[in-house]
Amino acid sequence: MRWRTIAAIVALSVCAVVSLWAQPEPGEPQPPPEPPVDVPSEPVMPPPPPAELQPPVEQPRQQIRQPGQQAGSNVRQVLESIAERFKLQVVVDPLLQARVTPPAQANSAQAALDAVVKQIPGSAWRKVYLRADMELPASETLVNWVRTLVNLEAQGLIIADASSNRITSFVRNVTVSPDFEQQLGQMVPAFKTRPVYVVFYQQPMLAQQQRAGQRQGQARAEDLLALEQQRMQLFMQMSPEERQRAIRMGVQMFMNMDPSVRMQMMQEGMRWFMNMSPEERQMLIQQGMQMFQQMFQGQPPGPPPAPGR
Repeated sequence: MRWRTIAAIVALSVCAVVSLWAQPEPGEPQPPPEPPVDVPSEPVMPPPPPAELQPPVEQPRQQIRQPGQQAGSNVRQVLESIAERFKLQVVVDPLLQARVTPPAQANSAQAALDAVVKQIPGSAWRKVYLRADMELPASETLVNWVRTLVNLEAQGLIIADASSNRITSFVRNVTVSPDFEQQLGQMVPAFKTRPVYVVFYQQPMLAQQQRAGQRQGQARAEDLLALEQQRMQLFMQMSPEERQRAIRMGVQMFMNMDPSVRMQMMQEGMRWFMNMSPEERQMLIQQGMQMFQQMFQGQPPGPPPAPGR
């Protein structure tokens, strides 16, 4: 009751101060009306001719083009240019979306492709040789095959089908001779000697995230809820010391966040709180007070000391 009374007195004092500041004092003389009447009589400069307004219109157009040039070119157009320049057959991951700087100074296909993938985190490129009797599959199919083999942890294995007397073999990181490509046609089964250059996202998780982003267009509330559930499960598996460390790191990350983003998050939280029903709001307040009392061993926080004490 004491704090409510103090709050009411402060509110009335603020209102009184604002009203006194907005209105002139009784004894203060009113300003004469002559200056406002004389202001229009001053000479007014004529507007500039239309010819002088044209340069400012052209200048913003040049400023708009410059950021587009700095952002780079579409990665697919850059890879198409590399394929045409070095006479390559390039297959691009359908999920690959980025803007890169074209490697105009590259003097080889390997240097050009290296310069492109370095600008896209998580991307890579590989030379792929297909069997001689095999047609080029769809881009997504070939990329999935390459991604699976690149991330296969086995160093080598042979899978045998005894019923049909057939095997499927896989061997990782085999050293080959410089004339390896010429020997491909003599293998059994034979392989094509002209490779296909595949540019793709190397990690499956990153590819799945790109696919989900393209399918949904933007993140949904359900996606954030799933991440929060995983975070809570991970938090409960920590030791008390690691939980305290995680909380400190989270608070520090929040404080280091961009001020506009932090303010937006706080506004969204306040909007969510105000849109709750009175029952839900009361229950949330009670739970917060109970948690606060438990943290202070059952001692609720008292009012701050009065000024001067």
